[in-house]
Amino acid sequence: MRVLVDGWPMLGRRTGVGQYGLRLVGALADLEARSQVEAVGVFDGRRVVPAGDFLKSIAAHSAGGGREGLKRIVRRLWPRCRDWADERRRRLLRRASGISQWTVFHEPNFVSPQFELPLVTTVHDMGYLRYPEFLPKDRLAWLRRRMAQTLSQSRSIITDSEFTRSELLQLCPQVDPGRVWVTHLGVDIEYFSDPLHLARRAELRSRFGLPRRFALYLGTLEPRKNLQGLVEAYGLLPPALQREYPLVLAGMPGWNQGYFRASLEMLRRRGVLFELGYVDSADVPALMKAASVFCFPSLYEGFGLPPLEAAACGTAVLSSNRASLPEVMGDAALYVDPASAADIAAGLARLFEDEPLRLRLAAAGQARAALFSWETCAQQTLAAYRAAA
Repeated sequence: MRVLVDGWPMLGRRTGVGQYGLRLVGALADLEARSQVEAVGVFDGRRVVPAGDFLKSIAAHSAGGGREGLKRIVRRLWPRCRDWADERRRRLLRRASGISQWTVFHEPNFVSPQFELPLVTTVHDMGYLRYPEFLPKDRLAWLRRRMAQTLSQSRSIITDSEFTRSELLQLCPQVDPGRVWVTHLGVDIEYFSDPLHLARRAELRSRFGLPRRFALYLGTLEPRKNLQGLVEAYGLLPPALQREYPLVLAGMPGWNQGYFRASLEMLRRRGVLFELGYVDSADVPALMKAASVFCFPSLYEGFGLPPLEAAACGTAVLSSNRASLPEVMGDAALYVDPASAADIAAGLARLFEDEPLRLRLAAAGQARAALFSWETCAQQTLAAYRAAA
Protein backbone atom coordinates (compact mmCIF):
# COMPACT_ATOMS: atom_id res chain seq x y z
CA MET A 1 0.00 0.00 0.00
CA ARG A 2 1.58 3.25 -1.22
CA VAL A 3 -0.46 6.26 -0.08
CA LEU A 4 -0.29 9.74 -1.57
CA VAL A 5 -1.90 12.53 0.50
CA ASP A 6 -2.75 16.04 -0.67
CA GLY A 7 -0.78 18.29 1.68
CA TRP A 8 -2.05 21.60 0.29
CA PRO A 9 -4.65 22.11 3.09
CA MET A 10 -1.89 21.76 5.70
CA LEU A 11 0.16 24.72 4.49
CA GLY A 12 -0.06 28.21 5.97
CA ARG A 13 -2.09 28.94 9.07
CA ARG A 14 -3.92 25.76 9.90
CA THR A 15 -7.54 25.67 10.94
CA GLY A 16 -9.36 22.40 11.70
CA VAL A 17 -8.90 20.73 8.31
CA GLY A 18 -5.19 21.55 8.25
CA GLN A 19 -4.66 20.23 11.78
CA TYR A 20 -6.52 17.03 10.86
CA GLY A 21 -4.37 16.49 7.78
CA LEU A 22 -1.11 17.16 9.56
CA ARG A 23 -1.90 14.89 12.51
CA LEU A 24 -3.10 12.14 10.19
CA VAL A 25 0.06 12.32 8.09
CA GLY A 26 2.11 12.04 11.28
CA ALA A 27 0.18 8.95 12.37
CA LEU A 28 0.47 7.42 8.89
CA ALA A 29 4.22 8.03 8.97
CA ASP A 30 4.33 6.06 12.23
CA LEU A 31 2.47 3.21 10.50
CA GLU A 32 5.02 3.37 7.68
CA ALA A 33 7.86 3.13 10.19
CA ARG A 34 6.20 -0.01 11.59
CA SER A 35 5.87 -1.46 8.06
CA GLN A 36 2.06 -1.37 8.07
CA VAL A 37 2.22 0.92 5.02
CA GLU A 38 4.84 0.61 2.30
CA ALA A 39 5.14 4.34 1.66
CA VAL A 40 3.38 7.63 2.50
CA GLY A 41 3.97 10.58 0.21
CA VAL A 42 2.63 14.12 0.50
CA PHE A 43 1.97 16.52 -2.35
CA ASP A 44 3.01 19.96 -1.07
CA GLY A 45 1.54 21.92 -3.97
CA ARG A 46 4.71 21.70 -6.07
CA ARG A 47 6.23 18.27 -5.56
CA VAL A 48 5.74 14.95 -3.81
CA VAL A 49 7.89 14.38 -0.73
CA PRO A 50 8.08 11.57 1.85
CA ALA A 51 5.77 12.12 4.81
CA GLY A 52 8.68 12.46 7.23
CA ASP A 53 10.32 15.19 5.14
CA PHE A 54 7.00 17.03 4.84
CA LEU A 55 6.53 16.99 8.62
CA LYS A 56 10.09 18.24 9.19
CA SER A 57 9.51 21.07 6.72
CA ILE A 58 6.30 22.10 8.50
CA ALA A 59 8.04 21.99 11.89
CA ALA A 60 10.93 24.11 10.61
CA HIS A 61 8.72 26.92 9.37
CA SER A 62 6.15 28.76 11.46
CA ALA A 63 2.72 28.81 9.85
CA GLY A 64 2.30 31.73 7.51
CA GLY A 65 -1.01 33.22 6.58
CA GLY A 66 -0.41 36.91 6.12
CA ARG A 67 -2.09 36.68 2.71
CA GLU A 68 -5.45 35.39 3.95
CA GLY A 69 -7.06 38.81 3.54
CA LEU A 70 -5.68 39.12 0.00
CA LYS A 71 -6.98 35.66 -0.85
CA ARG A 72 -10.48 36.61 0.28
CA ILE A 73 -10.40 39.73 -1.89
CA VAL A 74 -9.20 37.78 -4.94
CA ARG A 75 -11.87 35.11 -4.46
CA ARG A 76 -14.57 37.76 -4.18
CA LEU A 77 -13.42 39.57 -7.34
CA TRP A 78 -12.65 36.40 -9.32
CA PRO A 79 -15.24 33.75 -8.36
CA ARG A 80 -13.61 31.06 -10.52
CA CYS A 81 -10.14 31.42 -9.00
CA ARG A 82 -10.63 28.23 -6.96
CA ASP A 83 -11.22 26.28 -10.19
CA TRP A 84 -8.11 27.81 -11.74
CA ALA A 85 -6.07 26.91 -8.64
CA ASP A 86 -7.42 23.34 -8.67
CA GLU A 87 -6.56 22.91 -12.35
CA ARG A 88 -3.04 24.20 -11.73
CA ARG A 89 -2.70 21.86 -8.75
CA ARG A 90 -3.91 18.95 -10.88
CA ARG A 91 -1.25 19.61 -13.54
CA LEU A 92 1.52 19.98 -10.97
CA LEU A 93 0.39 16.85 -9.15
CA ARG A 94 0.36 14.76 -12.30
CA ARG A 95 3.82 15.98 -13.28
CA ALA A 96 5.30 15.49 -9.81
CA SER A 97 3.75 12.29 -8.58
CA GLY A 98 4.48 9.54 -11.08
CA ILE A 99 0.85 8.44 -10.85
CA SER A 100 1.54 4.74 -11.45
CA GLN A 101 3.67 4.27 -8.32
CA TRP A 102 0.85 5.14 -5.86
CA THR A 103 -1.97 2.86 -4.72
CA VAL A 104 -4.46 5.53 -3.55
CA PHE A 105 -4.77 9.30 -3.34
CA HIS A 106 -6.28 10.87 -0.21
CA GLU A 107 -7.90 14.30 -0.43
CA PRO A 108 -8.40 15.52 3.17
CA ASN A 109 -10.37 18.64 2.22
CA PHE A 110 -13.60 17.89 0.32
CA VAL A 111 -12.62 18.48 -3.34
CA SER A 112 -9.94 16.47 -5.11
CA PRO A 113 -7.62 17.80 -7.83
CA GLN A 114 -7.29 14.33 -9.45
CA PHE A 115 -9.36 11.33 -10.47
CA GLU A 116 -6.76 9.04 -12.04
CA LEU A 117 -5.69 7.25 -8.88
CA PRO A 118 -8.23 5.43 -6.69
CA LEU A 119 -9.61 8.30 -4.63
CA VAL A 120 -10.31 8.56 -0.91
CA THR A 121 -11.98 11.81 0.17
CA THR A 122 -12.62 13.22 3.64
CA VAL A 123 -15.92 15.10 3.99
CA HIS A 124 -15.78 16.96 7.29
CA ASP A 125 -19.34 18.24 7.33
CA MET A 126 -22.30 18.93 5.06
CA GLY A 127 -22.56 22.63 5.85
CA TYR A 128 -22.60 23.65 2.20
CA LEU A 129 -25.98 21.92 1.87
CA ARG A 130 -27.31 22.21 5.43
CA TYR A 131 -26.25 25.79 6.24
CA PRO A 132 -25.25 27.49 2.95
CA GLU A 133 -25.72 30.93 4.55
CA PHE A 134 -22.62 30.27 6.68
CA LEU A 135 -20.27 30.00 3.69
CA PRO A 136 -18.75 32.69 1.45
CA LYS A 137 -20.47 32.76 -1.92
CA ASP A 138 -17.34 31.75 -3.84
CA ARG A 139 -16.65 28.70 -1.64
CA LEU A 140 -20.30 27.69 -1.69
CA ALA A 141 -20.43 27.87 -5.48
CA TRP A 142 -17.16 25.92 -5.74
CA LEU A 143 -18.41 23.12 -3.47
CA ARG A 144 -21.71 22.94 -5.34
CA ARG A 145 -19.85 22.69 -8.66
CA ARG A 146 -17.24 20.16 -7.57
CA MET A 147 -18.54 17.97 -4.74
CA ALA A 148 -20.85 15.84 -6.88
CA GLN A 149 -17.93 14.73 -9.07
CA THR A 150 -15.66 14.11 -6.09
CA LEU A 151 -18.29 12.03 -4.29
CA SER A 152 -19.12 9.97 -7.38
CA GLN A 153 -15.43 9.29 -8.13
CA SER A 154 -14.39 8.49 -4.55
CA ARG A 155 -14.02 4.78 -3.87
CA SER A 156 -14.00 5.51 -0.12
CA ILE A 157 -15.49 8.55 1.61
CA ILE A 158 -14.33 9.35 5.14
CA THR A 159 -16.37 11.33 7.65
CA ASP A 160 -15.21 12.56 11.06
CA SER A 161 -18.32 11.39 12.93
CA GLU A 162 -21.41 9.22 12.75
CA PHE A 163 -23.37 12.47 12.66
CA THR A 164 -21.67 13.60 9.44
CA ARG A 165 -22.05 10.14 7.89
CA SER A 166 -25.77 10.32 8.57
CA GLU A 167 -25.95 13.86 7.13
CA LEU A 168 -24.05 12.81 4.01
CA LEU A 169 -26.27 9.82 3.30
CA GLN A 170 -29.43 11.82 3.95
CA LEU A 171 -28.45 14.78 1.76
CA CYS A 172 -26.71 12.74 -0.98
CA PRO A 173 -28.85 9.59 -1.34
CA GLN A 174 -26.93 8.57 -4.48
CA VAL A 175 -23.89 7.72 -2.32
CA ASP A 176 -23.49 4.01 -1.50
CA PRO A 177 -23.42 3.65 2.33
CA GLY A 178 -20.86 0.88 1.95
CA ARG A 179 -18.31 3.42 0.69
CA VAL A 180 -18.63 5.74 3.71
CA TRP A 181 -16.24 5.24 6.63
CA VAL A 182 -16.25 6.98 10.01
CA THR A 183 -12.83 7.84 11.43
CA HIS A 184 -13.10 9.96 14.56
CA LEU A 185 -10.32 12.50 14.89
CA GLY A 186 -7.74 12.12 17.61
CA VAL A 187 -6.13 14.00 20.46
CA ASP A 188 -2.52 13.62 21.56
CA ILE A 189 -3.44 13.26 25.24
CA GLU A 190 0.19 13.06 26.38
CA TYR A 191 1.00 16.31 24.61
CA PHE A 192 -2.00 18.28 25.87
CA SER A 193 -1.62 17.02 29.44
CA ASP A 194 2.16 17.67 29.55
CA PRO A 195 3.03 19.53 32.81
CA LEU A 196 5.29 21.85 30.79
CA HIS A 197 2.18 23.57 29.42
CA LEU A 198 0.91 24.08 32.96
CA ALA A 199 4.23 25.67 33.90
CA ARG A 200 3.93 28.10 30.95
CA ARG A 201 0.58 29.56 32.01
CA ALA A 202 2.07 32.52 33.88
CA GLU A 203 4.39 33.42 30.99
CA LEU A 204 1.52 33.20 28.52
CA ARG A 205 -0.80 35.33 30.70
CA SER A 206 1.92 37.95 30.92
CA ARG A 207 2.64 37.93 27.19
CA PHE A 208 -1.01 38.34 26.20
CA GLY A 209 -1.93 40.55 29.17
CA LEU A 210 -4.57 38.10 30.40
CA PRO A 211 -6.16 37.98 33.86
CA ARG A 212 -5.91 35.00 36.21
CA ARG A 213 -9.47 33.87 35.39
CA PHE A 214 -11.18 34.01 32.00
CA ALA A 215 -13.45 32.16 29.61
CA LEU A 216 -11.88 31.17 26.30
CA TYR A 217 -13.19 30.67 22.79
CA LEU A 218 -10.61 29.35 20.32
CA GLY A 219 -11.44 28.59 16.71
CA THR A 220 -12.06 30.31 13.42
CA LEU A 221 -13.93 33.57 13.95
CA GLU A 222 -16.96 33.05 11.70
CA PRO A 223 -20.77 32.98 11.99
CA ARG A 224 -21.08 29.18 12.05
CA LYS A 225 -19.15 29.12 15.32
CA ASN A 226 -21.88 31.31 16.85
CA LEU A 227 -19.69 34.10 18.16
CA GLN A 228 -22.79 36.27 17.83
CA GLY A 229 -24.63 34.06 20.34
CA LEU A 230 -21.68 33.91 22.71
CA VAL A 231 -21.20 37.68 22.74
CA GLU A 232 -24.91 38.28 23.26
CA ALA A 233 -24.91 35.76 26.11
CA TYR A 234 -21.94 37.49 27.74
CA GLY A 235 -23.87 40.74 27.69
CA LEU A 236 -26.63 39.08 29.71
CA LEU A 237 -24.30 38.05 32.54
CA PRO A 238 -24.18 40.11 35.75
CA PRO A 239 -21.44 42.77 35.45
CA ALA A 240 -19.59 41.27 38.42
CA LEU A 241 -19.28 37.89 36.66
CA GLN A 242 -18.13 39.59 33.46
CA ARG A 243 -15.38 41.38 35.35
CA GLU A 244 -14.34 38.23 37.23
CA TYR A 245 -14.35 36.04 34.09
CA PRO A 246 -13.63 38.19 31.01
CA LEU A 247 -14.10 36.69 27.55
CA VAL A 248 -11.01 35.84 25.48
CA LEU A 249 -11.46 35.33 21.73
CA ALA A 250 -8.62 33.57 19.91
CA GLY A 251 -8.48 32.36 16.35
CA MET A 252 -7.95 33.24 12.73
CA PRO A 253 -10.41 35.73 11.23
CA GLY A 254 -12.99 33.94 9.13
CA TRP A 255 -15.76 34.95 6.79
CA ASN A 256 -18.42 37.62 7.44
CA GLN A 257 -17.42 38.85 10.87
CA GLY A 258 -20.09 41.50 10.56
CA TYR A 259 -22.37 38.92 12.22
CA PHE A 260 -20.74 39.64 15.58
CA ARG A 261 -18.05 42.34 15.27
CA ALA A 262 -20.35 45.29 16.01
CA SER A 263 -21.70 43.66 19.17
CA LEU A 264 -18.16 43.28 20.55
CA GLU A 265 -17.96 47.01 21.20
CA MET A 266 -20.14 46.77 24.30
CA LEU A 267 -17.77 44.24 25.89
CA ARG A 268 -14.75 46.31 24.85
CA ARG A 269 -16.16 49.38 26.58
CA ARG A 270 -16.68 47.38 29.76
CA GLY A 271 -13.09 46.12 29.61
CA VAL A 272 -14.15 42.47 29.70
CA LEU A 273 -12.99 41.40 26.21
CA PHE A 274 -9.54 40.25 25.08
CA GLU A 275 -8.95 39.61 21.35
CA LEU A 276 -5.80 37.60 20.66
CA GLY A 277 -6.13 36.86 16.95
CA TYR A 278 -4.40 33.76 15.58
CA VAL A 279 -2.54 31.83 18.28
CA ASP A 280 0.40 29.64 17.32
CA SER A 281 -0.30 25.95 17.87
CA ALA A 282 2.62 25.73 20.32
CA ASP A 283 0.80 28.17 22.63
CA VAL A 284 -2.64 26.54 22.42
CA PRO A 285 -2.29 23.97 25.25
CA ALA A 286 -0.98 26.55 27.74
CA LEU A 287 -3.75 28.97 26.75
CA MET A 288 -6.40 26.29 27.21
CA LYS A 289 -4.93 25.31 30.59
CA ALA A 290 -4.91 28.94 31.69
CA ALA A 291 -8.64 29.31 30.94
CA SER A 292 -11.25 28.71 33.63
CA VAL A 293 -13.85 27.63 31.06
CA PHE A 294 -13.68 26.79 27.36
CA CYS A 295 -16.73 28.00 25.38
CA PHE A 296 -17.81 26.34 22.14
CA PRO A 297 -21.46 27.17 21.34
CA SER A 298 -21.10 26.29 17.63
CA LEU A 299 -24.23 25.96 15.51
CA TYR A 300 -22.84 23.18 13.30
CA GLU A 301 -19.77 20.92 13.55
CA GLY A 302 -18.68 17.80 11.72
CA PHE A 303 -16.52 16.83 14.70
CA GLY A 304 -15.41 19.66 17.00
CA LEU A 305 -11.71 19.27 17.79
CA PRO A 306 -11.10 22.41 19.94
CA PRO A 307 -13.46 21.42 22.81
CA LEU A 308 -11.96 17.92 22.89
CA GLU A 309 -8.46 19.40 23.04
CA ALA A 310 -9.56 21.72 25.83
CA ALA A 311 -10.95 18.68 27.67
CA ALA A 312 -7.57 16.96 27.22
CA CYS A 313 -5.99 19.99 28.91
CA GLY A 314 -8.24 19.53 31.94
CA THR A 315 -10.38 22.62 31.29
CA ALA A 316 -14.15 22.57 31.84
CA VAL A 317 -16.04 22.82 28.55
CA LEU A 318 -19.31 24.55 27.72
CA SER A 319 -20.58 23.08 24.44
CA SER A 320 -23.42 23.37 21.98
CA ASN A 321 -25.91 20.50 22.19
CA ARG A 322 -26.12 20.25 18.38
CA ALA A 323 -24.66 18.27 15.50
CA SER A 324 -21.63 16.07 16.30
CA LEU A 325 -20.66 17.70 19.59
CA PRO A 326 -22.62 15.42 21.97
CA GLU A 327 -21.20 12.40 20.09
CA VAL A 328 -17.67 13.68 20.60
CA MET A 329 -17.88 15.15 24.10
CA GLY A 330 -20.12 12.58 25.80
CA ASP A 331 -20.48 13.37 29.51
CA ALA A 332 -17.49 15.73 29.47
CA ALA A 333 -19.27 19.02 28.77
CA LEU A 334 -22.07 21.23 30.02
CA TYR A 335 -24.45 21.49 27.06
CA VAL A 336 -26.45 24.56 26.03
CA ASP A 337 -28.81 25.46 23.22
CA PRO A 338 -26.70 27.56 20.83
CA ALA A 339 -29.81 29.30 19.48
CA SER A 340 -30.62 30.73 22.93
CA ALA A 341 -28.38 33.48 24.31
CA ALA A 342 -30.19 33.12 27.64
CA ASP A 343 -29.32 29.41 27.81
CA ILE A 344 -25.68 30.08 26.94
CA ALA A 345 -25.55 32.77 29.62
CA ALA A 346 -27.10 30.45 32.20
CA GLY A 347 -24.53 27.76 31.36
CA LEU A 348 -21.65 30.20 31.67
CA ALA A 349 -22.90 31.51 34.99
CA ARG A 350 -23.30 27.98 36.31
CA LEU A 351 -19.74 27.06 35.39
CA PHE A 352 -18.29 30.31 36.76
CA GLU A 353 -20.06 29.89 40.11
CA ASP A 354 -19.84 26.11 40.58
CA GLU A 355 -16.21 25.09 41.11
CA PRO A 356 -17.06 21.42 41.94
CA LEU A 357 -18.85 21.19 38.57
CA ARG A 358 -15.80 22.61 36.79
CA LEU A 359 -13.55 20.09 38.52
CA ARG A 360 -15.90 17.21 37.67
CA LEU A 361 -16.05 18.22 34.01
CA ALA A 362 -12.26 18.67 33.92
CA ALA A 363 -11.73 15.10 35.15
CA ALA A 364 -14.40 13.70 32.83
CA GLY A 365 -12.87 15.64 29.94
CA GLN A 366 -9.44 14.11 30.28
CA ALA A 367 -10.98 10.63 30.48
CA ARG A 368 -13.10 11.38 27.40
CA ALA A 369 -10.21 12.77 25.37
CA ALA A 370 -8.15 9.65 26.10
CA LEU A 371 -10.66 7.65 24.03
CA PHE A 372 -9.64 9.46 20.83
CA SER A 373 -6.21 8.87 19.34
CA TRP A 374 -4.58 9.71 16.02
CA GLU A 375 -3.22 6.17 15.83
CA THR A 376 -6.78 4.80 15.86
CA CYS A 377 -7.78 7.42 13.29
CA ALA A 378 -4.88 6.33 11.05
CA GLN A 379 -5.72 2.62 11.42
CA GLN A 380 -9.36 3.28 10.48
CA THR A 381 -8.21 5.46 7.57
CA LEU A 382 -5.92 2.66 6.40
CA ALA A 383 -8.97 0.35 6.26
CA ALA A 384 -10.67 2.92 3.99
CA TYR A 385 -7.57 2.98 1.78
CA ARG A 386 -7.58 -0.79 1.45
CA ALA A 387 -11.23 -0.79 0.49
CA ALA A 388 -10.49 1.80 -2.21
CA ALA A 389 -7.41 0.09 -3.66
